[in-house]
Amino acid sequence: MLKFLTDLFKPEAPKAPPITSETSMNFDAGSVGPFLTRLANNPRFGLPAGFTASVTGAIQDMALDETRRWRVDGAFDGSRVQIEIEVFMDDTEAPDLAFSSTKAAIVEIDKELTAFAEDSET
Repeated sequence: MLKFLTDLFKPEAPKAPPITSETSMNFDAGSVGPFLTRLANNPRFGLPAGFTASVTGAIQDMALDETRRWRVDGAFDGSRVQIEIEVFMDDTEAPDLAFSSTKAAIVEIDKELTAFAEDSET
């Protein structure tokens, strides 16, 4: 009974806002790691250590037409955010990555995708 009462008045951890938007891009397999590292280094995001290695390591073992999904708990502009990353291996060396999150986080990810694509062309 006492635990119930103390839990009743315990402050609740803030919840991440709902996922409302999506963006995606096709990558060369060797470009996924550099992009995710770039995203993790963006000062607006607070992403868990090792998330890049987790995704890139799994991509190496994916079969053609396989899909995998990760839900990353992190921060965007200092507030909690969830980012879902879906990888679809539509070609052996060219996975499609789709990112889902809040509109503000997706706008920033989209900027990073555009800048990464432009940097890769030069």
